[in-house]
Amino acid sequence: MKPIIVFIDDSKFEHELVAGEIAPAAPEFYFVQTYTFDEARKALGQRRPALFLLDLWGQDPEVKTPFLTPKDELERKIAAFPTLEHVYGGLDEFRGDVNNEYLKRLFSIVDRWRSLFESVCARVGQNRRYGLDNLNGVRTYYPAVPAVFYTRKSLINDAVAMIHAGADGVFIKPTGADDGETRRLTRAYAPTLAAGLAGIMEKGGA
Repeated sequence: MKPIIVFIDDSKFEHELVAGEIAPAAPEFYFVQTYTFDEARKALGQRRPALFLLDLWGQDPEVKTPFLTPKDELERKIAAFPTLEHVYGGLDEFRGDVNNEYLKRLFSIVDRWRSLFESVCARVGQNRRYGLDNLNGVRTYYPAVPAVFYTRKSLINDAVAMIHAGADGVFIKPTGADDGETRRLTRAYAPTLAAGLAGIMEKGGA
């Protein structure tokens, strides 16, 4: 019997990618696809999966009135971000580790965008609670089964949360400029993902 991989994600498009691009490249596995952990338990019945593949970010049911951040509000916030002039200004005269100073300044821009992204996501109700709740279900009912995240929007705070929650690994979803490119990139990445999941299964069974 083929090892069972349970894929839990709240996006129909992501399920289409797994069914159409990943599963055909990994015929050695049998994929069970659901939108919640409770659905996964029902679908599995008495069968024991070999691995859980979990999305991290999903809709938080406690956010009752999700809304999009107004464009003018984003424009005001972005206008206050550090600029490239801030990054390069005075570097020629800087005394000390220029490379480190340069990267710190550049990261100050990245960090402001990260914070803005998190605040915008919070307003539409998208956060990591979805994935962490599913992982908690896995740890409760299938404590010996490896569980890894397959995510696209994860940030540094998410990585810390996943480690503390006991994830067995993290894989990054390929992202294209549009759905067609994302499909193509996912198809190309599928063998690498399958090999990585197989490696985690082997360690889990050791």
